[in-house]
Amino acid sequence: MPPPSGWTDWDFWKPYVESSLFYDVIHEVHLRQGEYPPYPQARPFLAELKEEGCHIIIASHRRKGARGAALRWLWGHDLPFDELHLSYDKSVLFGDCWGLVDDSPVMLEKARRAGLVRAGLLNPWNAGTGHPLFGTLEDVLEYLEEQWPASGE
Repeated sequence: MPPPSGWTDWDFWKPYVESSLFYDVIHEVHLRQGEYPPYPQARPFLAELKEEGCHIIIASHRRKGARGAALRWLWGHDLPFDELHLSYDKSVLFGDCWGLVDDSPVMLEKARRAGLVRAGLLNPWNAGTGHPLFGTLEDVLEYLEEQWPASGE
């Protein structure tokens, strides 16, 4: 398997390992999420969204059994959010959403087709996809602020 710098496609892992094994490994990583810190800018990013009145749904492609680990991690790092949604199809949340922040080119494309504002952090697997991607969460926030609906809309 190539190192993360070589993950130039969303499904980079498919030539190397069967789907069931890959998802089992990812699940184990999710269960040990407490060992990994959030992005340094995550708390101020989420806090600013809350201050602007956003309802924040943390949506993650995880098995339901990882819910406790995800909540402990979010609470342990004092990350502001309103809901935690775990599923393999985040697009079920699009009905009431204004925007999406994600790194998956698949989800960003679904958001584009649904007419949502979308943005994400630039990574090797989403570069060149034509979506608004940025180097920092501060830059993502600046972009989102430019997209806010006018008051009363």
